[in-house]
Amino acid sequence: MTSEKKDLFRALGLVSSMGISVVVAIAIGVWCGLKLDEWLGTAPWFFYIFLFFGIAAGFRNIYIITSREIHRNGNGTDK
Repeated sequence: MTSEKKDLFRALGLVSSMGISVVVAIAIGVWCGLKLDEWLGTAPWFFYIFLFFGIAAGFRNIYIITSREIHRNGNGTDK
């Protein structure tokens, strides 16, 4: 396999892992907020609070993944 293909697959894997981590973080936040609203009868307050936390966690995950990849490549430069 050529170096270009390896780089392409690495980039596709990176982008897909970012997308999945954002969706999962938001879904967990929404689910927790809905369950708390159901349990405490406070709809829609916890839904919005945990939706915000899920979005923030998703962007934090993107930051962590990209910073890890930047450090792996060496100070932000490609090879």
